[in-house]
Amino acid sequence: MAGQSFWQALGANFGAEKLAPGELYLLQSNTPNLITYALPFVAVLTILEFVLSKIMKHQDYTYQELKGSLWVGLGNLLVNLLLKSSLLLVAVWCYNLLPWRIVFSWWSLIPCFVIYDFCSYWSHRISHFNRFFWASHVVHHSAEHYNLTVAFRQSWVQHIKIVFFFPVALCGFHPLVFLVASQMSTLYQFWVHTETIDKLHPFIEKYFGTPSNHRVHHGSQEKYIDKNFGATLMIWDHIFGSFQYEEEKPKYGLTAPLDNKENPLVLNFHEYRAIVKDIKQSDGLREILFFLFASPAKVYRYKAAVKRNKKEKSSVVFILKIAVLGLLLIMLGQLLSAQPLLPVPKSENMLFFLQRRPDSNTVVYQLNLAKDGMLNAKYPVTAWWIRYEENGQVKELSAVGRQFAYGVQCKQLENEVFEVRLVAYPKLPMYLQKSSADQHYRLYIKEDGKNLLLKRVFVKVDGGSFYFPKVHYIDLFTLDSENGAEMLKRIDLLLNG
Repeated sequence: MAGQSFWQALGANFGAEKLAPGELYLLQSNTPNLITYALPFVAVLTILEFVLSKIMKHQDYTYQELKGSLWVGLGNLLVNLLLKSSLLLVAVWCYNLLPWRIVFSWWSLIPCFVIYDFCSYWSHRISHFNRFFWASHVVHHSAEHYNLTVAFRQSWVQHIKIVFFFPVALCGFHPLVFLVASQMSTLYQFWVHTETIDKLHPFIEKYFGTPSNHRVHHGSQEKYIDKNFGATLMIWDHIFGSFQYEEEKPKYGLTAPLDNKENPLVLNFHEYRAIVKDIKQSDGLREILFFLFASPAKVYRYKAAVKRNKKEKSSVVFILKIAVLGLLLIMLGQLLSAQPLLPVPKSENMLFFLQRRPDSNTVVYQLNLAKDGMLNAKYPVTAWWIRYEENGQVKELSAVGRQFAYGVQCKQLENEVFEVRLVAYPKLPMYLQKSSADQHYRLYIKEDGKNLLLKRVFVKVDGGSFYFPKVHYIDLFTLDSENGAEMLKRIDLLLNG
């Protein structure tokens, strides 16, 4: 029985409910942003190291590299802010797809962090042996002096390596646990970028990421190249044969140093420029693929050994390659962004329905009638989803959805007359009352002394994020109750604010 109770308790941690976007936003707002909290400490430690290097006359800093690191770091911070909502949305999408979703609990942070560190090892290692991914990592190795500001040198396009972390998401960890594990890993890697700290206890040096171990990774000597990929744990390097202790002082930087050490555009994209140049001079598809995906070391040796005397390919041919590639990307973008035409829902007591772009679902608003056919005077209007993304399933709105996004507020004005307002746009009063023609309840908008019968609401979203969409306009499709003429009322939020 004890064993059965244990497995029952363990199984209870799986199969958590799917996350609604609004509910995740509320959870995220209450989750500490570790990197934001740590920024003051990062700044103080960096300034302290800089001052100590000047007092002790160490050659750890140069003005050009310091400027380059700060510009790259600021740009990376901006990119992270812009992509935060999109990355979190991908994590939620993966989480909701899985049947073994792990409940939100801090104990799950431990296995999540270990698995994240394992994936980080392979992401890092592959980035050193594949030129396509190396181009998004090379900026981190471009400094010829080793100090805490090197940690700021994170590529502006490093998020292409998110593919290496899908195994973490597929384990079913809660997206916020995933987020905290990622922040912890990023913060841990800050302190190892220094020469101020010497070797630590042998046990720590063997099994954990330390300044000594990471100095080896940044060394350009033959014995140090492509060693010590671990972020927090060095166990993976021992298992997969990439561990190396620090022996002589490393020589930092790239095998082919950059002349421009402070321009963030050069630091971030010089390898991409080199790839394009190599492809222009390539001889056939095989060589194109080699320049794209071979290891940087092999490409370097190949180019050094073979002196190429070919004339540059015709610019027309290169433009044709780019044009074909651009056309394919445009076609792919059109396929991915295409929105299906949504059907008009049918319901006996429907008042109106709401749709928006981009989206592929519908919210239906109808009379809230009891079994005896009487209207619920306290909550006369109810709403529910038609989820076309889920084979047209009908679902209730979540509590967050009713309160902040798609719900309505109702107030009885007099007998059989109610004021109704959308919680997302409470400025517009609507009136639920009986039609003089058939004595059935209808929803009207009053304008210029006319009763306009509301049939459909369309919301056009133009940018913004998933949680904070930028609504361009709202279209209200109505009928004049006197003559039946169709009328469109548009509320332009970009103009009206």
